[in-house]
Amino acid sequence: MEVRFDRGVYLPELDLWLDSLRRQDRGVISHAHSDHTARHHRPVVTPNTRLLLSEYLRNSSPTVLQYGEPLETDRYELTLYPAGHCLGSSQVLVESRDTRERLLYTGDFKTRPSPVNEPLQSVPCDVLVMESTYGRPQYVFPDEMQVLETAFRTLRLWLSQGYRPVVRAWRLGKAQEILHHLLTAGFEVSLEEGSFRIAETYREAGAAFPGDFASLDGVWPEGRVVICPPGRSSARSLDSFRNLRLMDLTGWAQGGGRGWGRAGHASLPFSDHADFNDLVGYVRQINPKQVYTVNGFPDLSAHLRGLGYPAVHLDGKGRQDSGGFQMKLI
Repeated sequence: MEVRFDRGVYLPELDLWLDSLRRQDRGVISHAHSDHTARHHRPVVTPNTRLLLSEYLRNSSPTVLQYGEPLETDRYELTLYPAGHCLGSSQVLVESRDTRERLLYTGDFKTRPSPVNEPLQSVPCDVLVMESTYGRPQYVFPDEMQVLETAFRTLRLWLSQGYRPVVRAWRLGKAQEILHHLLTAGFEVSLEEGSFRIAETYREAGAAFPGDFASLDGVWPEGRVVICPPGRSSARSLDSFRNLRLMDLTGWAQGGGRGWGRAGHASLPFSDHADFNDLVGYVRQINPKQVYTVNGFPDLSAHLRGLGYPAVHLDGKGRQDSGGFQMKLI
């Protein structure tokens, strides 16, 4: 099955777009992060992605699929499976009616368990199209509980010193995961308004948080930790407060060389994506006949070729990195 990448994954034989950033007549949206969405006329989404994007897709006519529920067309059968990345995130399995070839597009995914997201489900396939956000060997993350324990000790130290601790995490997905962990550890937590609204949506969808939390609405009670997204527009909600201490929880902290442009007082490697070893492990588990990697780094496809997998990185610029491996004709 031919695979192209141009601001989204395109399957020309089936005329199907996956996570296209351009508006299409029909396109699958794997999850609700803005770098995977467009206002398609007829988007295919899970119920929880529909819930998160209800305002964004108000003028669209979504097809809402439960996990494991097939969508039948004259060219293909399409089924969504949990990706473990954020609420409602999905992998997309497409089976051609003509050839019976099965293609799986992972979207962003996380193999490690999350207390608030649907867990990843591995799906057998012939062709695997994989996000490679952390597709370099330097991005191997430590045990998550060890990272969180270090974060908790640091936050308690800052609180004891009279500082106002801020944990910077993306508004959708990671903020709610970290919220759950902080509440479990006994912290009192407030969230920037957008992150708070999404946490309330998580609750509406059935996610259970082990305690109450509040929106940061100009009031910061003593002894409270605040979760706020990185970026200047979000940080304006903090402008009226002093004695801040900033902690970044991001996978980019592991590599040290990407220059992700944050100047926190502490940074720790915690991510809602698969790390390099998780990516390789997922390929080994599924054992597809063909692998395409998109986004992230081409190093992953090169590594997979060294392991004997036909793997190509699609960079969206008309170039394919196959490193001399003899690929099948398409």
